[in-house]
Amino acid sequence: MIIVADSALLIFLAKINQLSLLNGLFSAQILVPVVVRKEILGPNVPPDEERLLTGLLSGCQIVALRIPTRFAQALSYADNCILTLAVKEQANVILSDDRLLRKTALIEGIRVVGTIGILIRATKASLLSPKKYVKLLEELVD
Repeated sequence: MIIVADSALLIFLAKINQLSLLNGLFSAQILVPVVVRKEILGPNVPPDEERLLTGLLSGCQIVALRIPTRFAQALSYADNCILTLAVKEQANVILSDDRLLRKTALIEGIRVVGTIGILIRATKASLLSPKKYVKLLEELVD
């Protein structure tokens, strides 16, 4: 299984200290475009989140793209990189919360899972209790 990750989902999971759910849910190679890595490890990242994100990224394949395909004018450069990588590598899933990226990925035939989808899957797989799921949702809203 091949997964391509977007920045927001990784940041949200780091904020609630749940990046480990990705390894618990997916036996997959996680691909991260260089531009996404730069987004999530920017200068204002809190040290605890940076440590968690750096740990996750050490197990991911960081991929540089020269010129991404332009799927939609409204998509950001990073989103176009994510889609280009997903199509090129025949990814099974894109991890993203971005609405336009999600819609475009579905048009391209690629499944998308967002942050809440990760938490729901983790609860169904008994990696989280229902009580913990609700607590994490509240943390995300805060």
